[in-house]
Amino acid sequence: MTSNSNQHPDYPRVSIIILTYNGSEYIKPLLYSLLNQSYPQDRMEIIVADNASTDETLSITRQNFSSVKVIALEKNIGYAAGNNRALLHARHDLLIFLNQDTICHPGFLLSLVNTMEADKTLAACNPNIVTPEAEGFGTMAATFTLESLYLCDLVPFGYGQNRVINGKSIFRTKLLSGCAFIIRRETVSRLGYLFDDQLWMYAEDTDLSLRIHNMAQNICAVRDAVVYHLHKSNMDLEKGRILTAAGAIKNRVFAFYKNMSGLEFFFFFPLLFFGGIFKIFAFPFRQPKSDLFFTVWSFFNGLHAGSSVSITPV
Repeated sequence: MTSNSNQHPDYPRVSIIILTYNGSEYIKPLLYSLLNQSYPQDRMEIIVADNASTDETLSITRQNFSSVKVIALEKNIGYAAGNNRALLHARHDLLIFLNQDTICHPGFLLSLVNTMEADKTLAACNPNIVTPEAEGFGTMAATFTLESLYLCDLVPFGYGQNRVINGKSIFRTKLLSGCAFIIRRETVSRLGYLFDDQLWMYAEDTDLSLRIHNMAQNICAVRDAVVYHLHKSNMDLEKGRILTAAGAIKNRVFAFYKNMSGLEFFFFFPLLFFGGIFKIFAFPFRQPKSDLFFTVWSFFNGLHAGSSVSITPV
């Protein structure tokens, strides 16, 4: 990256934060995609915060990307707390957070920043998060554009559901997906913090979204800011999938519980409860009775304010 930060004064400065954990197979393609952006490099700050990886993530980053700021956390403190720690090192007013298993289209950053600059009522935005199942996945030509907008939004039952929006370049959403997003530093300051450290992983983005909406601020998704989400998971064991689902449900309940008044939560309670059942049955489990038990257990456990499930990132 160019050292002269005044070379492109018309472009806002951005800080890009990537939290890693055993991401050696992902980090080089992601960082190369960021260094290949149409956005001026002298206006970008890239930060890699590593959650005590046991693989070569740190050494790969240090050896190949001298311009990237590297933060080595002393232990794995989870997704929420790890991003909060990384944020302390960011210098600029526009903050971008990316999962380690993403790759950014060359026009991603310019489109995302332009959207935020054009509409000051937007507190945060998701890019067009394209998974391997989507049409056009992996097309990196700079002139390539997608006709569809892929996003995850909250449904009335309180969980996130993937949607495909056609015919709109910008779409207002209820959920700010933690996979990839841009947010104003001013918004974080008004909120008091980015993520709730108690939510080690899962539903931390739901909590953030609810807090943004409670401030009467807007969130949107941007079609032309394309990010490819590889979304590889090694949760092969039946028990692992059950614990993951249970943790997600528990944290989701806690997120709604802390962001609603007592009366609001009372009326939302049935939808959230059945939403947990609907969502957990979407997992490929073979023992429905166990599924139902974990759903009920997770739901009521999440009502204890301050509780969360600590699941090591995979």
